[in-house]
Amino acid sequence: MDEENDHDYAVNVVSEDSDTDFEDPIIPLRRRVLRVYVQNSTNPSAQQSRTSQASVRSSAARLLPSNTDHDYLSSTASSSSASSLFMNAVFEEDDDNQSNTSSLLTINSAPGTLETDNTNPQSSSSEDSNAIEIEVASGSNETNHEIGDGNEPEAVVADNNNDVLTSPQPKKRKRLSTEKTTHTTPKVNESSPDNDDDGLTCSICFDVWEMSGEHRLASLKCGHLFGDSCIRRWLNESARQTGTRACPQCKTKAHPKEIRYIYAKRLRAVDRSEEHRMRDELGVERNRTQSLESELSALKISYTHVAQKLKRAEAESDRMRLLLQNGGGGTTYLAGGSRRSLQTYKLFLERNVEISREPGSRVMVYAHLQSSMIVSQKSSNGLFPGYGLRFIDTPTFKPSTFLHASSKLIRDISLSVNQQLLAVTSMEVRTKLFDLRSRQASATFMSADKPIWSCSLDRNREYFLYLGTQHGSTCVFDIRFPEAMVNEYKAEADSSPVINVASIAPSSQFPFGGFLVCKLTSLWFYEYSSSIRETTPCRLNVDGPFTSLKVDVAQNTVLVTTRSRLCNHEERYILGKIDKIDGSVIFSISITFYGSKFTNVMTRSSQIAVQSNTLIAAYLQDTKMLTLFDVKQEQRLQSLPVQDVVYDTCPIYTNDRIYLAALTDSKYRIYLLTAST
Repeated sequence: MDEENDHDYAVNVVSEDSDTDFEDPIIPLRRRVLRVYVQNSTNPSAQQSRTSQASVRSSAARLLPSNTDHDYLSSTASSSSASSLFMNAVFEEDDDNQSNTSSLLTINSAPGTLETDNTNPQSSSSEDSNAIEIEVASGSNETNHEIGDGNEPEAVVADNNNDVLTSPQPKKRKRLSTEKTTHTTPKVNESSPDNDDDGLTCSICFDVWEMSGEHRLASLKCGHLFGDSCIRRWLNESARQTGTRACPQCKTKAHPKEIRYIYAKRLRAVDRSEEHRMRDELGVERNRTQSLESELSALKISYTHVAQKLKRAEAESDRMRLLLQNGGGGTTYLAGGSRRSLQTYKLFLERNVEISREPGSRVMVYAHLQSSMIVSQKSSNGLFPGYGLRFIDTPTFKPSTFLHASSKLIRDISLSVNQQLLAVTSMEVRTKLFDLRSRQASATFMSADKPIWSCSLDRNREYFLYLGTQHGSTCVFDIRFPEAMVNEYKAEADSSPVINVASIAPSSQFPFGGFLVCKLTSLWFYEYSSSIRETTPCRLNVDGPFTSLKVDVAQNTVLVTTRSRLCNHEERYILGKIDKIDGSVIFSISITFYGSKFTNVMTRSSQIAVQSNTLIAAYLQDTKMLTLFDVKQEQRLQSLPVQDVVYDTCPIYTNDRIYLAALTDSKYRIYLLTAST
């Protein structure tokens, strides 16, 4: 082999008496096979030993790397009695097609002197049947290379005079290791079938997560992932059944306000944006169809009313014709042939009481079982600032007890059927429920960070409480479980605030009843089905914007008040009923009165039931008049001047008298209603 290539290989020297290996551990790059033949041969002559010593050393210098310790190779030639150790190193290269080159190395008294010869190793091995062949494959398993351990026997070298010389001890070498120890994190087999569903499905419904919509990916505070609609329904059901909300996996306490949406780049979720868009379009088309159906039903009702008026007009015309034929004499009869005398009603001011020096009164309600009128006002006590409720004794109309309710302006109040509970809303995210028997707060209801504008206790389902929020949703609570929201209703395509909510009693057309939701721009009716959790929403055929909604339970009539706008330049007071024609729910309008031409503030009108007639009391802001309308006569009866804005009106029924209470910013006025023929 060439001299420049010989340095790429390591030479191992192996003897019978020692297991010491001398090997360069740094350059084991190619496969080598070392065949060592050990035999007892005749000691060559001293002259031959001396002549070959120089060539042996040069061959050793060529075969061994430059950093090899050559102390093992420095000794004199052996004499006749020394044994010879022949080494035949054969180096094979994988990428070389030439024949293998061999060199016969002779070590006299190993590891002393090395001699080289170019004889054929095969012929040498055939001469001695006791030859031992050792093959070492270098470069395949080079884990640890031992470079001497200090236990080798001392080599004895004989010179020409048969004097025994002791070779120097080999240096101790440290055990080297060429294997690199690496610390790596075990990799997870992502293609394992056990991980196929990881990150794909909700653990509650086992349906895939979505990137948008109701079933979008969300997490709780504990970190577990669920579909948004599933975890909200789970928390509500858990609170309703057990009284506590907890994560379905780790049972950690949770709250709906802790739900957070997850946004992840590697999240495997189903993209249903197109589906949701098509559903939204379908919802818009359904609303349009429903609106057209409601308009058609309203036109049918209007046609019925016009037909009835036409019949009455024809009957009156026939009566007048008959009267003219008889010479114009006789008694005046109304349609139907019965004599009728119509009564006229008027209001007289009896009391004007100041309840607070600071403005802040907005709403009022009459509790006949408690024999008191409840009015909102600003607190006059410096120790308890804010707003509360003032109880006014109805027989004497004198203020009595004050009940502190909130730190903000009170927006709405509602009484239960038995008039023992009172709900108070004050533009906060919570609503308080007071027990009028103890005059203490019995429960608090939260609306998930949404300011509450209105409240109403159901008159038919005594445990239901409706809360209208500023964001257009209506929350339903069970007063027995204040922390559990039963349901939440959101009107499509209208997120305006809910200003009033009122329950509708069951009837022949609505067997399970329902509730009305009056928003700033639309009016909705939710009809209950056999299940208390299933409702059918319907937008009624009345256009806003609205300022108030009041329901007369005794007469089953609904009064809505609208503000002036471009198409309707005057304020409207619309009286009607909830009806159903051909399966469509409509608002059957009985009569409409017109009032102020501009409305700066939101005021509330009210109904007054008198015998078989209905009166409407409203405040006209442009003329600053408290006005009384007669439904049966279809005309305005009276207008009384009031300089302060009347925010709310309320009828008060006593044993033998009827009063009308009008609430201003800091006062309440009591009017007596009288009738005359």
